Amino acid sequence: MGRKRKADVHASRDRVEGSPPTCRASAVRIISERRFHEDHHPSPPGLDLNVINADHSSKPDSDRSIEGSARRPIKGSTSRLTEGDADRPVECQIRQDSEAVQQLSTFIPSRHIMTGLREDAVAIRLDDGMLTLIGQYEIWVRKGAVSLLGAVLHPSSAIFRVFAPSTHSLPVIRPIRNPFGTAEQPVEITITSFRSGIRLLKHVSPRFDRIWNNATEVSEDVTHRQIGTEPLPSYVKRTYSILKVSDDDGRVPEHSPNTLELPKGWQPLLTSLTSRNHRGKPTVAFVCGPKGSGKSTFVRMLINGINDAKGSRCIALLDIDPGQPEFSPPGEVSLVQISSYHFGPPFCHPSASAQGLTLIRSHHIGATSPREDPQHYLQCVLELFKHYKQLLAQHPPCPLIVNTAGWIQGKGLELLVDLIHQMNLTDVIYTSTTGPSEVVDAITQATAVRSTRLHFLASQPVEALPRDAADLRMMQTLSYFHLDEPEMGRLRWDATPIEEMVTERIHYAGPEQSIYAVQLLGPELDPEFLIQVLEGCIVGLVVVENDAALPSGLFPSMPRTPEQIPYIPSTAQITPPLSPFHSHSLGQGLIRSIDITSHTFHIITPIPHSTFASFCTQQRKIVFVRGTLDTPAWAYKEDLYKQMYQRKQVVKEGLADKGMKGWTKEDTERWVEGRDWMNADGRRKGERVKRVRRDLK
Repeated sequence: MGRKRKADVHASRDRVEGSPPTCRASAVRIISERRFHEDHHPSPPGLDLNVINADHSSKPDSDRSIEGSARRPIKGSTSRLTEGDADRPVECQIRQDSEAVQQLSTFIPSRHIMTGLREDAVAIRLDDGMLTLIGQYEIWVRKGAVSLLGAVLHPSSAIFRVFAPSTHSLPVIRPIRNPFGTAEQPVEITITSFRSGIRLLKHVSPRFDRIWNNATEVSEDVTHRQIGTEPLPSYVKRTYSILKVSDDDGRVPEHSPNTLELPKGWQPLLTSLTSRNHRGKPTVAFVCGPKGSGKSTFVRMLINGINDAKGSRCIALLDIDPGQPEFSPPGEVSLVQISSYHFGPPFCHPSASAQGLTLIRSHHIGATSPREDPQHYLQCVLELFKHYKQLLAQHPPCPLIVNTAGWIQGKGLELLVDLIHQMNLTDVIYTSTTGPSEVVDAITQATAVRSTRLHFLASQPVEALPRDAADLRMMQTLSYFHLDEPEMGRLRWDATPIEEMVTERIHYAGPEQSIYAVQLLGPELDPEFLIQVLEGCIVGLVVVENDAALPSGLFPSMPRTPEQIPYIPSTAQITPPLSPFHSHSLGQGLIRSIDITSHTFHIITPIPHSTFASFCTQQRKIVFVRGTLDTPAWAYKEDLYKQMYQRKQVVKEGLADKGMKGWTKEDTERWVEGRDWMNADGRRKGERVKRVRRDLK
């Protein structure tokens, strides 16, 4: 038993040491004779491949003996290695256990193809194969061309930012030979670290921890080594790491990442859609399918591909998935004009205020699914499509990509069919080949009536990821409220806890009144409970363009609660939403507190103060809309997580007082007791009101 466990350990080290890329399947274990690696990929004298890849293991390569491990049969294999196998790589074996290892990079670094420019940048000559990095980095293509998440990056002065956390499949950099049909040209790229503040969000939320490259990855080993011409100081921490295999040591202890693999049929359709002319008619692609089938991934790759193929300054995204929107917080549907590539998951660009993005118009749904009010949802989508037609008239031809929600059965299917009938589509892409049959039949009939091309694609393989859909919605919302002022068009984040942030003071009564009213979507609620329902919740900030947006039969002046908060009353025991044809959304705000003495809301929002000031000057009507979005429990505990993180760092660095330990349950209880808005059991005060709020849902 001891020998078998030792052989398994040696075999595991063997596959981490950089075996030749003889197989790329996710359920493959690569076994290689060390002699082959040394003969074909010798390391230059004094160069440690693990140092270049930021794999700072405390055990040197010379101590990692693998003698005999390559000749031991791996569990689940069907063949035995012989003496003749020493001169060739061994065929890949399919693993039968749950510890399947995926090869992420076939790039093998050496001094001749990888040069350290400075402590946080490296120049790479990528001759062939693939290169996968985890973390956040900037990529600059100097020679040749590379493909990345559907885009083809050519040599230019442009530098593109890439966010590659382990919460999503990692994008792969692949060299492209002869992109213009000229003589062979080597592919040379520069990878540079950058800091935006998003990694610091782990201080206020554990959901953001252990999703990037190892933050404790300090280059002690390279203080006496040379990479290229410049030594790296010991305090340097790169924001990216090169991954060789999915279980690379020291990268992401919580989760083994995987690369983005396209199902069969995706690439031909992407190529067709990005290069098709439609005889002057712009592409209007409608992407639909079940939840988790890869709709968002396909949309990102299609947008990047069209941007590359057309060189267009106008690509429109109609994002009508309120649960997982691309460039807005959950609860919104929007029309965004895109003029550049974007590489990263939605929580890395939760607002359309970044460079290369222009928000044309958006509407606040107040829910993460259309099922809360399908009719209002349909009106919002059609109103946004009307604005796309106006955009098309100004910038012909402007292709449109429609990203839909995953609600495809029952009333959700009726919505899809209605949209196909009422939108002038050129293509409908359904990301599943396994039904359900009633959905396939309905979509087939709808597209046949409109003579619209219908494409069926295999779903993207579902990988085990460290964050589920609810976690990702929370992360996207938290990321949105922690946005700082952009720097040269680049998004930045502020990791200050919500409790310590400076709020916007919005008067709801008196001579300085800045909002028109408050609206609660759904069943009627006694106005007596309005202040408890609003405090600590997320609201949509909706601009009323004219009185036609308000429900009919409204009073000449808004009724008010005993605290003088104006509100839109219910009609027929329900509060109808504002008309999307006469209103639009500015964004969202978190009501941290309500001061009934000064008649002010104290809200947290990334919307600039100048925007509020301009609307107040123009005497525009702003309504706070409270829907059924998740209660932001994360905001109540950010200060707790910050203190826990600080205590952990103090203890870890040996700076704690004598006898001080890590964070304990008693510390949490003391923190809770020190918050006047929480009870001893950790629940917010006003629990009676929260029960009413749940009943409304």
